[in-house]
Amino acid sequence: MMWLAGVLIVGSVIAGWIAIGRLASATQRGLARTEQSLSSARNLAVDTAASATELQRLVGVIGEGLGNTGNALVATRQVSRSVRGLLDVASFIHSVDNLTSSLKAAEATIAEVEISLAEASGSVTETAPVLNKTIAALQLIPDQLDQSIAAVKSSAASVGRQVWLWRVAMAVGGAALLVMLTLIGQLRAAVDGCAQPVPDISA
Repeated sequence: MMWLAGVLIVGSVIAGWIAIGRLASATQRGLARTEQSLSSARNLAVDTAASATELQRLVGVIGEGLGNTGNALVATRQVSRSVRGLLDVASFIHSVDNLTSSLKAAEATIAEVEISLAEASGSVTETAPVLNKTIAALQLIPDQLDQSIAAVKSSAASVGRQVWLWRVAMAVGGAALLVMLTLIGQLRAAVDGCAQPVPDISA
């Protein structure tokens, strides 16, 4: 039984040694895949932040363009009114009546466009603060992912170091059990020696 127990202890240590190595390898592979995923996410976050920054620039250009267009339309309507005023002076010329009507219609159309531009400009103005907050949040993501990647790398290195500690601990534990079995065997042998009957020399 003592020999069987010793064999079982040695077999357990060997099996545990192999199992720890496989577990550590699987853990390191998982950490490596996690690092790759985090790196891909970081690159995507950088690209998204860059795209959002470009969108922010375009929104500013669009807002500025809408404002300039609105100002140009206002100036156009004013010019049209001035022209109509001059045409009213020449109202005795019947051929200008059609031109005056056309100018009025054009002014009405311009006024409608101005309203649409004002609404669009208001939407752009409302979008800008939200976009600014989004860009600020996106720009923080790469640094946060860098910290996560560093933590994963540190964990992978730690697993590599700890696997040997676990193996040494298991080997030392197995050796301690073997020593205990040896001591128990020696103690049992001593007890058995003491328990043997003393030969009778009086006969």
